[in-house]
Amino acid sequence: MKQDFGERPLVGRGAVLDAVMSSILRPGGYGAVVVADAGMGKSALASVVAAKVKGRFPVHRIHTSSSLAHVPFGSLAPLISDLAPADADSPFAVMRSLLHRLFPDGNEPGPMEAPLLIVDDADCLDEAGADLLVQLVAASRIRLLLLARRIADIPAAASNLVWEGSLSRHELFPLSEDQVHELCVQVLGGPVLTSTSSDVTRVSGGNPMLVLALLSETVRVDSLVFRHGVWLLHEQMHPPQGRLGDLLRAQLWGLSEDERDALEIIALAEPLPAAAAFELGLHRAVDSLTEAKLVTISAEPARLLRPLHPLYGEIVRQLVPAARSARLRRRLLAVAAPIRDSPDNLLRLVTWSLDCGAEVPDSALVHAAYRANNHFDSSAALRLAAAVKGPKQAMAARVQAARAWFQDGNLEMAHELISGVTDAAADLTTLKMAVLIRVELARRNHGASGGLSAISADWLAGVDRIEAAAQGNPGEELTADIVSSRRGGRLLALIGMVSEGRFRPAEEELHSILEDARQAGDDEATLIAGTLLAEIMTETGRARSAYRISLEALRILDAGGQRFLSYYQFVLQRHLTTLLSLEEWEEVQAVAQRGIAGVFGGIVHVAGAVEFSLAVVHLRKNDSAAGLTHLLAAVEGLRTSDSEGLLELTLALAALTAAREGQMPAAEELLADGAGLTSRGPASYRVLANGCRAAARSLILMEREPSKVLREFADQAEESGFVAVELELRSLAVTLGDFDGLNRLLKITEEFEGPRAPILNRFARAVLDEDIDELLSCGSTSEPEWEPLAQQCAGEALRLAKASGDRALLQRVQRTLGKQDSGLPAGRNSPAGLPVLTRRERDVASLVMQGYRNAEIAERLFLSVRTVEGHIYRTFEKLGISKREELKQELLGTGQPGKNQ
Repeated sequence: MKQDFGERPLVGRGAVLDAVMSSILRPGGYGAVVVADAGMGKSALASVVAAKVKGRFPVHRIHTSSSLAHVPFGSLAPLISDLAPADADSPFAVMRSLLHRLFPDGNEPGPMEAPLLIVDDADCLDEAGADLLVQLVAASRIRLLLLARRIADIPAAASNLVWEGSLSRHELFPLSEDQVHELCVQVLGGPVLTSTSSDVTRVSGGNPMLVLALLSETVRVDSLVFRHGVWLLHEQMHPPQGRLGDLLRAQLWGLSEDERDALEIIALAEPLPAAAAFELGLHRAVDSLTEAKLVTISAEPARLLRPLHPLYGEIVRQLVPAARSARLRRRLLAVAAPIRDSPDNLLRLVTWSLDCGAEVPDSALVHAAYRANNHFDSSAALRLAAAVKGPKQAMAARVQAARAWFQDGNLEMAHELISGVTDAAADLTTLKMAVLIRVELARRNHGASGGLSAISADWLAGVDRIEAAAQGNPGEELTADIVSSRRGGRLLALIGMVSEGRFRPAEEELHSILEDARQAGDDEATLIAGTLLAEIMTETGRARSAYRISLEALRILDAGGQRFLSYYQFVLQRHLTTLLSLEEWEEVQAVAQRGIAGVFGGIVHVAGAVEFSLAVVHLRKNDSAAGLTHLLAAVEGLRTSDSEGLLELTLALAALTAAREGQMPAAEELLADGAGLTSRGPASYRVLANGCRAAARSLILMEREPSKVLREFADQAEESGFVAVELELRSLAVTLGDFDGLNRLLKITEEFEGPRAPILNRFARAVLDEDIDELLSCGSTSEPEWEPLAQQCAGEALRLAKASGDRALLQRVQRTLGKQDSGLPAGRNSPAGLPVLTRRERDVASLVMQGYRNAEIAERLFLSVRTVEGHIYRTFEKLGISKREELKQELLGTGQPGKNQ
């Protein structure tokens, strides 16, 4: 896969480019100013402008610098090279020399042919040079494009042209996440995991220069890798080195002593309260750093200072020597303590203290290790846990070390450290943390339910032991915590029940726990109970009812911040499932992006679930190609982290999508990949995955009738009460031409909550009633997501009309279908009275009609013979024929294949 980090594709600047071009194409005397921070793409934009106007009028580029800012006409030196040294200070002589360079033949063109002068870093343009350019603009002799960081810093004579309207003003803002993703795809030359581009956006702040440098650096150190057709970060980004480090060091060069002190303290303490900077006497330096856009200050009441980009903090922390770091730490601690409400600040200060060799209380070390694990920074968590010395915090430190090893993939070490902790933990917090790690280990080894009932029993036994140790006088706070812990133990058992598909017995108890938790103000239990209840409701066809409860859980999750971070994927994935069932596509996109942004430092752990959700959106919109791309990206994300057991289903759905796209070798490879997995997902996921695999095999084997195995899995979903899965499998069977389950489809869609149900219900009733007019009406939709169903409606109406023997009816149906087709966009319409053929099916059909053999068709279209056979089979199936001769009879008068001859 080829990458070119030297070129900068102009992404996300189309509107600004159009506006600048509009100003530049006006006659001489006009132009534009583009304002943006360093690295935002001013020069790249100017280069595109220069390329676009090439041939219309001359273009000259002027490069300024801070060293020339105080040299009269210094920036114009390349354009006045014939100027005699004695005339260097004469404005008139300089003017003559410049005009001679701009108009060498002595004939000045009209205003529409006036040359364009592009001034890079116009902030450094000297006053004399600026005055001269302004005179030429005023005389309509030139056009002007100024590139500057701040308009206030360009010479007054030039800025006046903006206020007068001669120069239009434009600003380049940081790229959005979507734009950074597009830039990553262009530079890397292939699909990029959405979470990877989101991480790049977070670290770079959307600065294109930093994006390119980050991509180059992460590829160089093998942190960003191309795996199975997609680029992804397989670990957290390393501190910037190489070209990236040099770029950032250059930006930090030239700070005053106070500014450097302020920046170093802010980076080392990140974040730093603005009040502490004031007490240290650094307020003026902070103002300068903020103005220079190296530091940002939050609008929240605490007024916290941070480096503008996380990269700046990384670079500064690398540059500070240990001895100086210790002095700065002592200076800061003299005026400020760690911010208790800021986990980043606490973790940074504790780590900083260890770096300086200072003593840190064991309780602070354990707390910081917990925060480091929340950031998925396992190495920091292990270091902090190892620094605990006293026996009182030893068990809690051991738990954090086990969690760090688990997150690092060393399950054996994690199991060894956590063994026996639930039997010995002396406090409820350590007990719960140990339980959660045991849960993850069990699910990794044994699947979704993972023996949760046994772990739940151990948790409740530990609670009883801790309560007994209080000797009958636990106190009000401990009593409330004990009640909450018992709720947690029951909820853990219920998670196992829901994963196993035992919805009915779990739902009643969850309602009771949810009500108790709300009354007690137990946010954690409310979060988990609500999420599980919403999952059951969604799985049983009550997505609208589930949405309100799921949204409450998501809001608690967001409000809880670091406290509930370990539940992030648990809640996020289930809320996305509810939204997908309701087809709330825009909200799916918003929640997916928020989910990625919400897991600072751990984006890779939610990547697979997010990509899967985005894939489903595309598949529901009948965009299989985009859906398959996201599914393959989801597979790679889930190989790294799959706490919810989604990988098996993702592989199955990817295999089905590839088969429907005619990519049979890819489908077979995905099926083989899934066959080697141990089933870990919930029972409903496994049934849906089995159904998708059955459908994929049916397509690969080119079975004349859809696989009966698919119907068997739909029946299994019915028996288990997995209504949403059953709806998916029965509607899938319908799109493949299997109508045997329509009676059941009709029944479940009468009560199913969601926009798909009424349409499927209407279709099922029309087929069962053999209502040709209703089928034609159902098949008239122009919505892309319903196109496969519309094809079945058209085909069934045509079949019924042919079977009736009523020639007038058949002609009416064919005419109706022809009228419907004529109103469809190019590439989606079918010939009058016939089901829609794909573009590739039309290509193959055209060559079949011309008499080519399968091997010859495969050679001409660069396909395998087996793929050609598959296309021919599906074409015959859609048209209801069995011989090549019948193909010509069916299609010759329609003109469909001829489009691609």
